[in-house]
Amino acid sequence: MLSRMAVPNVWAVANSGNLRKWIQPLRGLGPAGIPVAAPMVDPLYNKANGYPYDAHFYQIGVGEYTDQLHPDLGPTRLWGYYDKTAPLQRHLGGLIVAQRGTPVRIRFTNELPDRHIIPVDTTLPGANQAQNRIATHIHGGLIPWISDGGPFDWWTPSGASGLSFLNGPGGVLDNIPTLPMLPGQADYWYPNDQSFRLAWYHDHAHGITRINAYAGIASGYLMLDAINDAYVAAGKIPGLASTIPLVFQDKVFVHPGTYLTDPTWATVARADCQSTGSLWYEHVYDPNVFMHQPPPGAPPLPDPSCVPEFFGDTMLCNGTVYPLLTVEAKRYRFLVLNACNARFLNINLFRAKPKAVEGIVLDPVTLFPLNPPGPKMYQIGTEGGFLAGVVKLNSPVPFNPLTLTGNLILAPAERADLIIDFSKFAGEEIIMYNDAPGPFPGGAPDTDYFLGNPLNPVQPKPGTGPDTRQILRIKVIPATAPDPQLDTKFLQPAMVDPPLLVPPVMGMLPVPPLPIPAGVPVRDISLNEEFDAYGRLTQTLGTLTPGPRGGLGREYLEPPTEVPKAGTVEVWRLWNLSADTHPIHIHLVNFQILQRQAFAVDAAGAPILDANGVPLLTGAPRGPELNELGWKETAQMHPGEVITIIMKFDLPNPALVPFNVPSSPRATLSLPQDPAADPPGMGLPAGKKYHEFVYHCHILEHEEHDMMRPLIIEE
Repeated sequence: MLSRMAVPNVWAVANSGNLRKWIQPLRGLGPAGIPVAAPMVDPLYNKANGYPYDAHFYQIGVGEYTDQLHPDLGPTRLWGYYDKTAPLQRHLGGLIVAQRGTPVRIRFTNELPDRHIIPVDTTLPGANQAQNRIATHIHGGLIPWISDGGPFDWWTPSGASGLSFLNGPGGVLDNIPTLPMLPGQADYWYPNDQSFRLAWYHDHAHGITRINAYAGIASGYLMLDAINDAYVAAGKIPGLASTIPLVFQDKVFVHPGTYLTDPTWATVARADCQSTGSLWYEHVYDPNVFMHQPPPGAPPLPDPSCVPEFFGDTMLCNGTVYPLLTVEAKRYRFLVLNACNARFLNINLFRAKPKAVEGIVLDPVTLFPLNPPGPKMYQIGTEGGFLAGVVKLNSPVPFNPLTLTGNLILAPAERADLIIDFSKFAGEEIIMYNDAPGPFPGGAPDTDYFLGNPLNPVQPKPGTGPDTRQILRIKVIPATAPDPQLDTKFLQPAMVDPPLLVPPVMGMLPVPPLPIPAGVPVRDISLNEEFDAYGRLTQTLGTLTPGPRGGLGREYLEPPTEVPKAGTVEVWRLWNLSADTHPIHIHLVNFQILQRQAFAVDAAGAPILDANGVPLLTGAPRGPELNELGWKETAQMHPGEVITIIMKFDLPNPALVPFNVPSSPRATLSLPQDPAADPPGMGLPAGKKYHEFVYHCHILEHEEHDMMRPLIIEE
């Protein structure tokens, strides 16, 4: 079952214009590009006051501003982070560079206006409250739950807050006598007791996560450590001067044609968000495009309405549209983040056609590039740190929807740590190319934007968009100094930090499935598709036991079913009963992928169950992919498969958390009789300490509606 149907001559109701490609440089880090936040020593938690570290203290504002994302666009109105001590407001600003063992305290100040720059669907759970709520989630952080930024950790500029908001005025972190917190502020504490990785922080407020992130409330969080420093010193890895973050997002921009195809935009959007260059977001649930099964007496579809997935037609890298990156003919390290709401990436590198404005020549049958391959990519890490071995990725490998394979496939929120050697490509230009479908893995071709696709409603001209395939162009100039040769053997399984729970099998292709350790408890989680009261397609998580509503899926506000004890190890088997690949992200923990296996379905796509009510497994299990031999916190769950993962539910090191972490106030509140009106308690037994986290799909439209569940750690 696909959320977006391939209906002839029916498209999204707005598209960007023909924006020129490669006419502006890629933004790097610093005042001329993506602003990096500057810390001071924490006024309380420092060595002078007897602590074993000088924690870093940041002051980050969350406000509305405009930024020039392309020379042919007017200024784009955005919401986002910025450093209040050097108030330069720019898309993806507020990036933080942290060091392992040095905790960070961030004081966020909510300065947002009352009305959102994206139309708000108030029919979603949690969305009928203030439109300027925020809750900052550090994606991939081992942190106290009050600093996790879960859905109920929201607060507003006036000081109104959600039930789980304990980090504002009067909370345990309001403890700086010289700098007391004010209404609209909140402190978050990050221990930074993790290995090198590109983490990121973004908004997670209940009911508006997808539009807050799309509006720009997201930035990077780079964590350094001694192992990485040693590799750099030994010449194994390029240093920070040759390390480039690549943050990809797909968006749609308002232009004069918008009002011809989207006549209600003028009524649902703010007046100052309707000029050329403003962000556009899909807000009409069109039954001709999306599956629609209204129950008897269903209310009419609202406008604005959520949609199953949002796919932009214009790719941004590091906050601007179609930038050009200039590199020397040497090795570079790239920290790649897929920050799209729903779009997957399958990344290949091609040599551009010389002196051609378009650069890519397509096979007329396959619509895949005929260009010669560019340099190889060597993946050395994921969002959870270094891999157990270097993985060589050779272009070109087009995405194959039958085998679900490609070259470098990144789901939303996944990251890849890459080394690319340009030493043999001086004087050439390289195109970073994406051919992943949307929805993934079997989406309709009209959401794949490129010159030569007859199904796109706005046709590109040579050298212009809309384009979601050519996601970056790289110009290679001669090197100014010699560069060491790439060592492809420097990573070892024993160097994975912390040690993997199940030692991987190295040197065998394909990687054998890893066993479930004896005595480790196993949970079964189901990934489901349903329809809401309006007949809109919705996604849910659940167990293999029917819940109170009859099906396997459970809504976020239903009682928690995953309540592991702190310090325990568990295996989860996640059964994907839907037609989409879902990037499942688990807060607090990193996990290890053990295996995947297909299960049987009937003619209608429903799972065939064995005598114990468990889907009937078919074929042989398969092991992780080579670039999954390490720690993950977001992983791809393919349709018709069960993926087995293992994780340990450790809480942060108390030595790096210098305050008492309270229990979640939601945990022991009674279950609501009316979820739409009563406080959303969880009904857990009193007398225990509960740490409140969540796990969810990181297709943000899925997470919001309603593919998210509580993860409660019992202490």
